[in-house]
Amino acid sequence: MNEAIANVICCPACHGGLRSGRGRLQCETCGVTYRIQNEVPLFIQENVVAVSSDHVSNPIGADFEAILRKGDGVILHIGAGATPQKYPTCIEFEHKIFKHTDVVGDAHQLPFRDGSFDRVFAFNVFEHLREPARAAAEVARVLKPGGTVAIHTAFLQAVHEEPAHFYNTTEYGLRGWFADFEIEKLSVTPNFSPGIMLAYLMSSVVNVLQESGISWREQTIVQETTLGEWADFWAGKTGPPDGFDTLQNLPQAAQKKIAAGFELIGRKPIRQ
Repeated sequence: MNEAIANVICCPACHGGLRSGRGRLQCETCGVTYRIQNEVPLFIQENVVAVSSDHVSNPIGADFEAILRKGDGVILHIGAGATPQKYPTCIEFEHKIFKHTDVVGDAHQLPFRDGSFDRVFAFNVFEHLREPARAAAEVARVLKPGGTVAIHTAFLQAVHEEPAHFYNTTEYGLRGWFADFEIEKLSVTPNFSPGIMLAYLMSSVVNVLQESGISWREQTIVQETTLGEWADFWAGKTGPPDGFDTLQNLPQAAQKKIAAGFELIGRKPIRQ
């Protein structure tokens, strides 16, 4: 663990300082100990997977790569994954150990001192967090005054990386999570454009049909329908397109991946 990382990490439980020894870190305030694996401090108790060094994640975009190359300020990259290149001023934070991971922990409880970073990146992360507003508050805590955050997160996307896909959000939900920030820009980038959304959702429908063992004939019927047919059906101009019943009768497990919503019926336990 290099000095730059040692200078910014802290106990995620109480934000106390840490001392190292015998391959572990211990909080000087509350006494909690944390493991070190492959020279990476681990701030979660469960077993941590080391991902193959051959794995490479999707690119984050030219603008953000340029910021990393410039090396202007200290950057925390939450959910960095398997980055193709390591940048000296960027601390890569993950839930697993990838090739360039610096610190492993929980985004709801960041193991970093207050005001440690000039920028925070979190791309395609917040839909996978149980408490995104809490994670946003943690981002605010570890940023320096005037520091910036860059977020990419899901809106109209099918379930992915289940079961750890908890939230898709509208623009308004995203603004709510980051209500304590001055929002300088909130836009649809090319990788999230309506065309990409449509391609992604249609691909997800096809994948679900295939995974469900639907006959090739029925799959073809669904795939050969047009957007206009579905739009006219929704507008009440026509009856359901061919293939509608195939989708309606998919197994529940398949429908849950591409459904418009859910119904939940619960019961309060008799004894708490």
